[in-house]
Amino acid sequence: MRMLIILACILTLQACSGPSKEELRRMQLLEAQRAEQAALAAQKEAQEREIRTRQRLSDARTAWQKKTKLSSSQIDNLFGQNPAAALSSDKIYYVQFDLQPAKYNYGQNKQSFTIVGMRNLPNSAVYGPLFPDEKAQYQPGQLAKSVLEFALKEETEINRIGQEVLRDRGQRWVAATLNFKSYDSLVNQNNTSKWYWEPGLFDDLSWNITPEAAYPYTSERTLTLQLGLRFCLLTDRCYLDSDYRKHPTHAVRAEVMSVLIASHKNGDILAEFIREKE
Repeated sequence: MRMLIILACILTLQACSGPSKEELRRMQLLEAQRAEQAALAAQKEAQEREIRTRQRLSDARTAWQKKTKLSSSQIDNLFGQNPAAALSSDKIYYVQFDLQPAKYNYGQNKQSFTIVGMRNLPNSAVYGPLFPDEKAQYQPGQLAKSVLEFALKEETEINRIGQEVLRDRGQRWVAATLNFKSYDSLVNQNNTSKWYWEPGLFDDLSWNITPEAAYPYTSERTLTLQLGLRFCLLTDRCYLDSDYRKHPTHAVRAEVMSVLIASHKNGDILAEFIREKE
């Protein structure tokens, strides 16, 4: 009986002394397998991201060279009764906007620009339904998302001095996107070009360049911004009607997949930004 008690104690001590060598080897093997699987998954993701980036970059360049743009009829279909019947939510559509140069900043050695036809709406409660704050359900009172609004079509007229302006109570059809100037969703593909986004309200992007080098582009305002957009076509959750200074505004949610900055005079491409994520 005494021997049985001693044997039981020995077995108990062995059980409490930790995992056996075989157990340790099995745990190490499992950990090595998990690390290998994670490395393979990361490698696969990097390869897919590189393929996406190259394809989107190639598509943006081709659209610029061939002057491929979202047509007026496509815009009508985009805001029609059944947009999914005429357009694809997987396809990228291209639109262009002029870049208006600001006065050259000698203090910071940069040439800044604003995007003509774009509105910057920081903390936009109006667009809350299109861009809900995922954290709001856990932390009430979160600020609304910062949104950019790009005019696709407007009801305009010619004023007394020959300028095209919004007609009185004229309607607007716009693409609403998250503010890529602040959210860093686009990756600069030309790191040496020294183009970068300005997060504020007054300037949209800047170019670190000498005034002499910038002058040929700014004197004749030859620079254009080509935007590659992917639209959400769900009519029950991706469209929103609002009002802007008594102008009825019809918005569709979109994602910016690419931005290309080029000269419409000589065709030179000066900067490219691509969304790398799916």
